[in-house]
Amino acid sequence: MYTKLRNKVRCYCKECNGKYVEERTRKTHADFECCLASSVPGFVPSLPPENNRDKSARTILEVCHNPIAEGSSKSKKKAKRKENDNNDKSGSDVFASQKRQRQDQFREPKINQYENSFDDESNKPIDGYEDEILPNDDMDDKSNKLINRYENEVPSENDMVLDEEEIPIEQFIAPENDLEFEYPDTNINFADSWILIWIFKYQTRFRLSDVAIDSLIKFFRQVLMNADQTRFKDFPSSLHIANKLLQIGSQSKTYAVCPSCNTLYNIVDVVAEEGFKCTHVEFPMKSKAKPCGMEVTMQVPLTNEIKRRPKMLFPLPNLKIQINSLYRRPEFKQQLRKWTNRVIDNDMLADIYDGKIWKNFPDTSDNTYFTPETADCHLGIMINLDWFQPFESSAYSCGAIYGVICNLPREIRFRKEYMLTLGLLPGPNEVKLHKINHYLSPIVDELLEFWNGVEIPAAGKNIRLALICCSNDIPAARKLCGHISALVGCHRCYKRANSNNENKLNFGGFDDMDDWFIEKDLEEHQRNAKDWRLCRSEEERKRHVSSTHVRWTELLRLPYFNPIRHLVVDPMHCLFLGIAHWIVKKLWIDGGKITKSDLQKMEERAKKIKVPADIGRVPDKIATGEGFSRFTADQWKSFILIYAIPLTWDLLADPDRKILGNFVRACSLLVCRVIDYNILNEAHERLLKVATLIEENYGPERITPNLHLCLHIADCCRDYGPLYSFWCFSFERMNGILGMLFC
Repeated sequence: MYTKLRNKVRCYCKECNGKYVEERTRKTHADFECCLASSVPGFVPSLPPENNRDKSARTILEVCHNPIAEGSSKSKKKAKRKENDNNDKSGSDVFASQKRQRQDQFREPKINQYENSFDDESNKPIDGYEDEILPNDDMDDKSNKLINRYENEVPSENDMVLDEEEIPIEQFIAPENDLEFEYPDTNINFADSWILIWIFKYQTRFRLSDVAIDSLIKFFRQVLMNADQTRFKDFPSSLHIANKLLQIGSQSKTYAVCPSCNTLYNIVDVVAEEGFKCTHVEFPMKSKAKPCGMEVTMQVPLTNEIKRRPKMLFPLPNLKIQINSLYRRPEFKQQLRKWTNRVIDNDMLADIYDGKIWKNFPDTSDNTYFTPETADCHLGIMINLDWFQPFESSAYSCGAIYGVICNLPREIRFRKEYMLTLGLLPGPNEVKLHKINHYLSPIVDELLEFWNGVEIPAAGKNIRLALICCSNDIPAARKLCGHISALVGCHRCYKRANSNNENKLNFGGFDDMDDWFIEKDLEEHQRNAKDWRLCRSEEERKRHVSSTHVRWTELLRLPYFNPIRHLVVDPMHCLFLGIAHWIVKKLWIDGGKITKSDLQKMEERAKKIKVPADIGRVPDKIATGEGFSRFTADQWKSFILIYAIPLTWDLLADPDRKILGNFVRACSLLVCRVIDYNILNEAHERLLKVATLIEENYGPERITPNLHLCLHIADCCRDYGPLYSFWCFSFERMNGILGMLFC
């Protein structure tokens, strides 16, 4: 037995910078830089110092052009290609390896730059590699010219020069903002500030414009000066001075947005240039990649001039100021620590603190994040992404990303005064699929900063913050966490949709449940997401998503985030707006099981049922329209838990009674404010029984994505506690509040 020693040489790539490495390692690094030089305009491969340039530069050029051997015959070329292929199959060549291997860390995947670069029959370069390969007859001359070009080339300011950590993939980086950040001063030296505060509250209450409030402040100043000129001489004379006095000035970042690709720009940069066009390149690895080219600004006529303004704006509220303002509340720290004084029963789930996520977060570290000692400085947030219609007269969708601090007690956690606003997405349409990464990028930057710790003056200590849960409806969840449509596959397990002869997808088939009801592998998901960024075209991306069911999300930049486990199935949308609505409307009404006369009979029965006032609005419009017209999620919840069995039992056949009975029992168990593991097990079995009964009586094609996703609700409860801890009712209420501001 012996150890083979290899000669080491200097490698002058951007990563090694002159270190001694093995020859094949230097070849690998040179391969990578040559690929970058051909794919990214302005990228210059690293060159050695003058005293060692000839040999090393020649080596780099030989590596760049090694697919074509010396000589002109095709047989020699093919022989050389075969030799290179054999060499590339060595274990150390990370570029040629096609078999995915498990990695202990989340790494940037390498690029196989010569994969499919030659046509098998014609032996000609394809896929945009023409610029990398030089004819054999001119190898030396063109090599020398190439060396001289590299020596003399000085990249311009507009050229893309990549650092050692950058790779030629689509970037979702938000531009730097020159806004000078300052925490507001709590000591306002103005005795009559209460008058201004009342005026601003008056504006909020009656939704008055800034112009109206400016006139009101001037009127108040005139009246107060007439009453006591000495006392009110410092009273502000305009809205601008009042805002400056109370430090209400906006410290949030606002970006200009490309209407086509949603790339973010600084407003100052886009309005300074006439006809500014988007420079974002979606596929920078493509040989002939073109920028978006959409005009970002528009001309707005004013009284005396015409100004350029962005077509779309993305306001990003400052998270530091929001956290600082919460800590200024005298009771806030005490509320954060309340969970540490709870009576702990390991068999009961009363809140999010009893779930596995809270107890074990983060899974990748030996140190527990949530402890009694760090209760008021280690915060965990849950976020929600949703779109709402701000205008009643037109179809216009705006988006909002909210955050709630899970450390707070449940009774105040979802109040609007404690809720964080992470971003407001512009309309008029919802953001498409991965384009939301442009909006997530600056939010993730803030979350990364808080993960390392941020000094908050009002707290008097370093505050850390982590994203521990995402609670959304199905479309928003897929966009936020980078999963494929729920019509195609589940984001938590390996179940994929079936297709029948009519190409209609369904999730039927429970006989092999042990084979697919398994939590997905996080490392595999991360690798697939990274591979998605290396796709060279939209078609290649579609093929990748079809095979892996994964696309990139900026949330993967968070070192602790798990897009599989931290993305819960929202019970409000799944159980009540989903399954309950679907069973009644699709199976029974559309299927002829319940007629129009039956609906009228059900409505008459509902009016006779007396329920406590705190239950909510009685669903009395059962017979309106096609039945159950415009029912809200809360009304569907009340209908299933209270009204469904007494109203419909004698109108249904025996199979439908079994479906209804099992579903009502499962919902009744899950909505308990305190649950245990026996309750969760029974609720899961009841939901599984509902799905199997529907499959037996209506066919597997009737098994919808919600009927599959509901089987994961019990696991979500084990991770996050009862449904009240994470369902979307409170977030929907915030949408209503924001929508009312525009009405």
